[in-house]
Amino acid sequence: MNEMNLDVNKSQLPRIFQMMSINSFGISLISIFIPIYLLQLGYSFQMVMVWLIIQHSSLLLNSFLTILCSNRIGLVHCLHIRFVLLLSYLLLMFVLPSHRFLFFCIPILIGMEAAFFWIPLNILFVRNTEKDTMGGSLSKFFAYPKVFSMLSPLVGGFIALYLGFPTLFIFAISIVFVAFIPLLPLRSEKTHFILSWSTAKETYKRQKKYFIPEVIDNFTEDAGIIWSLFIYLQLISITQVGIVSALASFAGIFFTLTLGRLTDTWNKHKLLKIGAISVTLIWIGAFFIGTYIPIAWLFYMATVIMALSMKVFLVPYQSMLFNSARRDDAQFIVLREVPTVLGRLILYATTILLYKKLPLVFLTVGIVFIYFWFFNSKKLVASDSN
Repeated sequence: MNEMNLDVNKSQLPRIFQMMSINSFGISLISIFIPIYLLQLGYSFQMVMVWLIIQHSSLLLNSFLTILCSNRIGLVHCLHIRFVLLLSYLLLMFVLPSHRFLFFCIPILIGMEAAFFWIPLNILFVRNTEKDTMGGSLSKFFAYPKVFSMLSPLVGGFIALYLGFPTLFIFAISIVFVAFIPLLPLRSEKTHFILSWSTAKETYKRQKKYFIPEVIDNFTEDAGIIWSLFIYLQLISITQVGIVSALASFAGIFFTLTLGRLTDTWNKHKLLKIGAISVTLIWIGAFFIGTYIPIAWLFYMATVIMALSMKVFLVPYQSMLFNSARRDDAQFIVLREVPTVLGRLILYATTILLYKKLPLVFLTVGIVFIYFWFFNSKKLVASDSN
């Protein structure tokens, strides 16, 4: 099995949260606007989906590369590499209009950047949290960065609209430089993760109960991107997309912290079920709004309810998932990307097929999520204790 060197201990973990918070502010300025930027450059909606397919395929492949790099340089240095990749793709966004071949290169870099960020971050998080307080720790993991990035989509929307996307990218780059500072004092010890077919098979046998849930969970989570694009296409307003995202962030922050405490003290399985039912109903509601009454205030209301519903589901669900990661450490974190990315690829492929009737995507999301109405989440805890 893997050698459990800590690389970052609990006393140093606040620096990771500081980096996450500042980084979240910078990335939230641009993340929801990159697909809109591509549309404004003249790329078709279907090509934007191809971009996202390339991006997430790259994330999966580079998750394995991240672990190999960690064995040589350590988890913290992998985060250092991530900042180089992030700055690289932001700089390339400037020249994309005049160098169209970069359309297929930039999403590869974005996927690589995501792998070098989330894989070491998730490993460090799991190693420095306690099983009995995972819900509270996870809610902080979600909520604290959101406090700093709450208004980022709104700020980003105004900058893109009035100063242009190049100015937005420059502003994001400057924030990224600041986010790098908290990592500088941290040491980075080499890891000793074992990646092989035999260990992968063993991990899959122990954790296979997560495979289908992870596919469906990520199918639904990334549908938020399609929802934001749909709002833009309906209202043709960058600022409206920014307002919607800012409202969702604001509504979710304190709600997430409360849910974390509830997850640790209340019945997490009932909480997950309530969240699943809420998620299903709001996505079916999104279908009717998008089809029959696509007006701004309903988009606002639906987006806020989506954010809250997903938090009710995700906090208890992911507290179980991350507790299961303790036994297999990096092996589980990396192999988890297979169903995660598969769910996203299914979503984007479905969106390409239904691009002329996007509300049908929202209806499909709602129907698929009914799976969790009947899912026995106690099996996840049972698999964790085996």
